[in-house]
Amino acid sequence: MTRINPEDVQLSPAAYTSLGLNALLRPLKSDRKYRILDLGPALGANVEFWSQFYCRLTLDDFYSDYRARMDSEPETSRERLLADLLSFDDQSVFDVILVWDLFNYLDPDELLMLVRQLSRWCRQGTVLFALISSFLPNIPSKPTLFRILDRERMTYQVRTRETRPCARHLPRDLARLLAGFEVSCSFLLRNGTQEYVFTYMGDSQR
Repeated sequence: MTRINPEDVQLSPAAYTSLGLNALLRPLKSDRKYRILDLGPALGANVEFWSQFYCRLTLDDFYSDYRARMDSEPETSRERLLADLLSFDDQSVFDVILVWDLFNYLDPDELLMLVRQLSRWCRQGTVLFALISSFLPNIPSKPTLFRILDRERMTYQVRTRETRPCARHLPRDLARLLAGFEVSCSFLLRNGTQEYVFTYMGDSQR
């Protein structure tokens, strides 16, 4: 089993081929408008990449905002915080949701609540891209930064040598934790993380 040794962590960006990203992008058409929700930090490279598509990009540094609210409002329920942080207008329906490695930092209850909130803004066919470390006992204490280089390549940058336990959501549990979503494809990376593309199969009326 792979373990993270803080002394071995490289903080400089490293490039890799992302089969998951390629699978996510393959169905997108140049003549259709898309709404994209990015739950990671606002990164110039990613904004620039999506500018080649006819799309509306919504950026929401979810994890930083969620942890800050958890620390400042400990009496507020997690479900209430999630609802506040993922509040969009009633006409919002996203075609693509990028959660990156966010799921690794949420316990099962938090993940269930997050997916429930996200489902409010999905239509049948909405795709969700996630990197899940099911078998790594420890992960960096802060989410990794992922920058899109092109349709098949990304860089990842670990921001700290400090580690924390990984939530380790196992593949057999994902169907329950991501209610309404089905796995379209998945790809195992060398570091033990798995790229997933999920498709929303819920309410067909949205």
